[in-house]
Amino acid sequence: MDAKAIIDPKTLERWLKARPGVRRRADAIAIAQRAAARVFPVWAAAMPQDWARRSDLTALPVLRPLLTSGVAREYPTPEVIDAFSAAAAFSADAAFSAAAADAACSAAAADAA
Repeated sequence: MDAKAIIDPKTLERWLKARPGVRRRADAIAIAQRAAARVFPVWAAAMPQDWARRSDLTALPVLRPLLTSGVAREYPTPEVIDAFSAAAAFSADAAFSAAAADAACSAAAADAA
């Protein structure tokens, strides 16, 4: 299947499945990284806003796995894979903490109302 035939998630999945095993993983990481890199400026621009500051959000938990995933794709040494795993875990923890803080603030606001 030619990459030009990718028009939706199903054709992307078919294209990835047709790739050789080693390339399949690298291609999937590259696509995910490019998608994340495209929306990162929007996320980073939102960080100075009040809602982000109230939740103590920063761009770093998103930036770390974004950058390390690109390095891990090209140089999959154990040290780089460990760094990527740590960055991804930190990002997930930060997202969970932010969601919990947001829920707590919403509950407190609802209780006060």
